[in-house]
Amino acid sequence: MGSALLMAISLITLIVSTRSLAGLPERFGLSVLSFFQRGFDGVGQFVAETIDSIAELRRLEAEHKELLARVESLGNLERSYTDLKRENDRLKEQLGFQLSAAYSSVSAKIIARDPENLYATFILNKGASHGVVKNQAVIAYQDGVEGLVGRVVEVGRSTCVVSPIYDSSAFVAVKLERSRYDGLAVGLGSLETPLIIRYIKKRAKDEIQYGDVVVTSGMQSLYPPGIRIGRVTKLRDLDYLTSLELEMEPIIDFGRIEYVFIVRAETASGSE
Repeated sequence: MGSALLMAISLITLIVSTRSLAGLPERFGLSVLSFFQRGFDGVGQFVAETIDSIAELRRLEAEHKELLARVESLGNLERSYTDLKRENDRLKEQLGFQLSAAYSSVSAKIIARDPENLYATFILNKGASHGVVKNQAVIAYQDGVEGLVGRVVEVGRSTCVVSPIYDSSAFVAVKLERSRYDGLAVGLGSLETPLIIRYIKKRAKDEIQYGDVVVTSGMQSLYPPGIRIGRVTKLRDLDYLTSLELEMEPIIDFGRIEYVFIVRAETASGSE
């Protein structure tokens, strides 16, 4: 009886155990396959997202470059507008001066000069075909002030060469605007002392002041009277000279000149 019971229990246990193990290989295989399938799906999704991200980065980079190009283009347009406005303002100033000047003139632009030597001659874009002739006076209008620049020394068909007033060959009859004493301005071609005035009477010593304006006198000169040349910077009263010597700085900043006016021959009579 006891043996039969034990056999029955063993048989039932075997049956249960066999049924439990019967599906184990299939379940294990499905679990492994499901693991790899999830892995492949994850890798595929990662690769797809990476490719999409790279494409998006390239698109953003292209848009960034396009925006930078637009910004640069707008900056160039703004600079061009600013430059054009300044140029227009300068031309309007020059035109206003030309219309109000007491003598007729030909406007011209400096087209060549030596940037390392402001004391050299320079070339204008007007010549014989525009009525320019040798020894005509050249003036400029700068910061609301009219000033003498020099004279024409060579003339071509469409260009001319100008020698500035501080050239060592320049001589200009001048007058002290306030005290009315006459003298002769001489160019020294030097950065330290570009111009001096000679033959000022010694009795004028007490009447001359630093900063006095010097103008053309118009006496036996190529230059019309009353054109400003410069300002007195120093007075020298040397015992061995019978007259005073004055140092003078040009009233025009020659480093900034762009446009000038060539005084027409009929208004500049005589010669130096």
